[in-house]
Amino acid sequence: MKLKKSDVNILLIVLGIGAALLTYFLVFTKLNDKTDTLKIQNASLQQEVDRLQDLANNKQKYLDDTATMQDEIENIKAQFAAAYQPEDEILYVDNLEKNFDTTANAINMPGTSPVEVVTTADTSAEQTADASTETDATDAADAADATEETAATTDNTATAGTASEILLYQTPVTMDFIASYNAVKDIVKIMNEDQMRKSIDGLSLSFDAETGDLTGTLVFNMYSLTGTDATYTTPVVSNVVMGSSNIFNSAEKKTAIQNEKAAQKAADESEETATEKDNTKKK
Repeated sequence: MKLKKSDVNILLIVLGIGAALLTYFLVFTKLNDKTDTLKIQNASLQQEVDRLQDLANNKQKYLDDTATMQDEIENIKAQFAAAYQPEDEILYVDNLEKNFDTTANAINMPGTSPVEVVTTADTSAEQTADASTETDATDAADAADATEETAATTDNTATAGTASEILLYQTPVTMDFIASYNAVKDIVKIMNEDQMRKSIDGLSLSFDAETGDLTGTLVFNMYSLTGTDATYTTPVVSNVVMGSSNIFNSAEKKTAIQNEKAAQKAADESEETATEKDNTKKK
């Protein structure tokens, strides 16, 4: 069967169209899908690039804010003692007696105990925001200078390790006292303004009509931190007569008796020798 030239042309056109459609569906469609995927990825990466560029532009601000916060942390840590011992509590009450018109009749010191820190939702959100800010600062340093970022990361890790070891303790003191009205106000004021953190848990007062003074009980806390650079220093207590290391003096008495016997024996021997010499001369 012979085909006309026009039929052959039509057949070739149909085959060409079919080949074009096949190529489009098999190649160009996949390329279009891949192109769309790349466009989405590029858009996401462009957002990240814009964010990192913004962090890099504000790098100095983040570094300054971090330094400011670190200074504030150090200032807060300086308001807490390294530890409190019973002598510190006694001396503090003694200073209250000396500096104010106050007499302490009794002191109760149950000892130091850790403070449980309760984390609320607001606190968690604030901590998350702070952590995000620190992460952004690190990313900014990374975008600007890889070497500085490494150093900053090392410092932040060390700081985090130190901070995780810091523990808060409270040392409660209960004091039964007699004081004037003005003295009570001054004591409350001095505790609130003390450079070392303290808090008043309770204060009960009763008026003494005979003396005009107030009789009361004051419960306050003294706070300390462990894991900081602060070290405990034993207080110096002056004008205190020290006791004897041996309250029975048994060793000293025994030595004294032995020395006395030896001296008496030596004296007796000397006397006997002198008597013998005298007798010899008389003969």
